[in-house]
Amino acid sequence: MSENTVAPVLGQLLTALAGAPGTAGKFDSWTGQGPNEPLTAEEVAAAAPAGMLSALAGLAQVSEAEAAASLAEEIPVLVDAIPAETIEVFRAAARIADLTPEEESAAEQIVAEVRTLAAALPQSRSWLGSGPNEPLTEEQVVEALGEEKLAEAAAARGLDRAAVVAELTRTLPVFIDALSPLGWVDVDVLRFVLAQDDVNVTAPASA
Repeated sequence: MSENTVAPVLGQLLTALAGAPGTAGKFDSWTGQGPNEPLTAEEVAAAAPAGMLSALAGLAQVSEAEAAASLAEEIPVLVDAIPAETIEVFRAAARIADLTPEEESAAEQIVAEVRTLAAALPQSRSWLGSGPNEPLTEEQVVEALGEEKLAEAAAARGLDRAAVVAELTRTLPVFIDALSPLGWVDVDVLRFVLAQDDVNVTAPASA
């Protein structure tokens, strides 16, 4: 099953979990500063769009129950892990269908740039999906982005070059990890974020 087939349902699942009475409070706990309330496999199964668990189970060659259990473990971490420097706050339930053409275009551009950047960094394989993230060096950030893009990032953020390089070195592995719960940089995760109210999203790669 291709990325294009599986990716859209992830945003639908996050939307359902954010809006359902039984899990909305838990979702809020994942986006705040306190401990994450646990999600159960039964809650995932109840919220999952029709056919989602069977599709993911087939892709991973596990049972639907195992797929639900894996999602229950990973989703709170996914929502909580997106860095504050990139996403200021999640708001209530997502409304992906209401994204403006400009927001859709921004999501696609950000993901395209992040994928290009990841391809240039050997550690990026460790950032995709689960598992520990290998660290990034400031030298690699400079080499991958180039001085022109770093200068643009510094001007956009009102920071000096050294501060931008240090921030990107720290946040890029977490950002890419958060956008790749299924093993690839998933545009639908970013669409979900953009669908929140009062969220300001800036891609570390494009600054």
